[in-house]
Amino acid sequence: MKKRFFTIIFILACWTSYVDLTSGSLPTGQAAQTTAQISEKATVAYQRITVSPGDTLLSITERINESEPSIEEILKDFAVLNPSVNPNHLQIGKTYAFPSYSKANNTGSTSATP
Repeated sequence: MKKRFFTIIFILACWTSYVDLTSGSLPTGQAAQTTAQISEKATVAYQRITVSPGDTLLSITERINESEPSIEEILKDFAVLNPSVNPNHLQIGKTYAFPSYSKANNTGSTSATP
């Protein structure tokens, strides 16, 4: 009985290892994704702004842009410019890169909110 139990456990361990390795759970291809984000980041114009109390991603983007792009586009561009930041939880006093869609703004310009 013990022999069957250990055989079943061994087969289960082998099967889960096989599924893990073949399903792509290992971080492969991450370098290609990072390169794509860097090249896309270069095409997105932005302004560095320090967040004040009451500011949101949408309110700051509306304040610095004359046109009104879609919310999906704003979220996508913000994620490209700030890869490790949750746009729903901006921290007061921290500076983030916000997408700038006005042609008058230069890529990488710096400004602070009053």
